[in-house]
Amino acid sequence: MFDVDLLIRGGTIIDPERGVEGPGDLAIRGDKIVACPPGETCRAVRTVDATGCLVTPGLIDHHAHVFGGGTALSIQPDLLLPMGVTTVVDAGSAGTDAFGVFLRAIVQTARIRVLCQLNLSSAGQITEAHPECLDPKHFQPQRIAALVAKYPNLIRGLKIRCGAEVVGEFGLGALTAALEVAGSVGLPLTVHTTNPPCDMGELAAMLRTGDVFCHCFHGKGNTLVGADGRVKPQVRGARSRGVLFDTADARTNHSYPVIAAALADGFKPDIISTDITNSSLFGNMVFGLPVVLSRYLQHGLSLADVIRAATATPARALGLAGTLGTLVPGAQADVAVFALRTRDIRLTNLAGEEMTVSRHLVPQMTVSDGEVVFRQVDFL
Repeated sequence: MFDVDLLIRGGTIIDPERGVEGPGDLAIRGDKIVACPPGETCRAVRTVDATGCLVTPGLIDHHAHVFGGGTALSIQPDLLLPMGVTTVVDAGSAGTDAFGVFLRAIVQTARIRVLCQLNLSSAGQITEAHPECLDPKHFQPQRIAALVAKYPNLIRGLKIRCGAEVVGEFGLGALTAALEVAGSVGLPLTVHTTNPPCDMGELAAMLRTGDVFCHCFHGKGNTLVGADGRVKPQVRGARSRGVLFDTADARTNHSYPVIAAALADGFKPDIISTDITNSSLFGNMVFGLPVVLSRYLQHGLSLADVIRAATATPARALGLAGTLGTLVPGAQADVAVFALRTRDIRLTNLAGEEMTVSRHLVPQMTVSDGEVVFRQVDFL
């Protein structure tokens, strides 16, 4: 007899990291996923019947704003737990000036696992009323390096917005300086790409292996799709050298025609994330990560595609492959259970584009570090 704390029986296991998609049971002991030894029977303190449901790794929302109370945009991170999200990456809400507050008020108090990208602007992205200062002379590479050295398990990258209305007169000089700082501390740079101050191919050509091209399907200004309706060669070149493409959809940072053109040209996103804020939480179009994943199912991606883009790929981007984003024995016991339900729901983004989504990932249970932290009342 092999004793475990939690046994999730009868579901369809989807673990893209291992290429697993099929019926199976999942066992948890303590805060780790375990495998019952051959010939042994699992005896569980608690057993959950997941028949008819999908059992996936806990979702990773790779681009969100969760500095609740610290910026005008941010939400409290634990609001994401009922969505099957067990790890969230704050995308530059805090810079060096407010990092200590972010650490104490958010990271150290949240039940969900919070990681972050440090903003190149020392003030961070605190408001929509005006852009952050991205004058390279005000970047603080020494303070950034000190924080990265002190908190390597928390700070997983740097962040810069490279929209023309944000960088202003500094143009691509701000991005060049940001890449230099990121290189000096050995971290990837996440780059907000909407309405870039140049051709999108030129911007993509500047990015390095491991950097993240976020809002990849936006429709503002110059996009990754050329006049011929194809993904630009320099964008494909960036992917070939290991740049990652993250949807970071938000309410306005995605465009259905751009998504359709890119997917028709065989260009899928590497990462699917929400860019969720207090304006989009529980609202039409974003709501939370399961709704965004369901939209990409409607766009034609497979179930394995969308789960991979919110588990295995972001885990690798964060340097946590094998620990997060997978159900392999020995991994952290972060698990999400979903029902895949059919119902036509009309969604509208801020560009006025509409679509009907017919299949929906509906969260039933979330397990974080081996503990059940959310469960639907009728999921018994």
